[in-house]
Amino acid sequence: METISYDQKHIIIKVMVASLDLKSSDIEEQLHISRSVVSRHLRGEREYPPIDIYIIEKFFGFKIKEFNIV
Repeated sequence: METISYDQKHIIIKVMVASLDLKSSDIEEQLHISRSVVSRHLRGEREYPPIDIYIIEKFFGFKIKEFNIV
């Protein structure tokens, strides 16, 4: 199994967000976090895994019950 780089992950997340037509305000409301956390994460300045989990759940249409942040 090959590990993807941070840049590749960032591009994949951007494509998912664009294809879902998700706005940062949608993510803010669903996760109850501030606008700055969402914008910094989407720009790649700061890592916030729950945003990635939310986007992946929306994109693939399933719920992730448990996840571990390593």
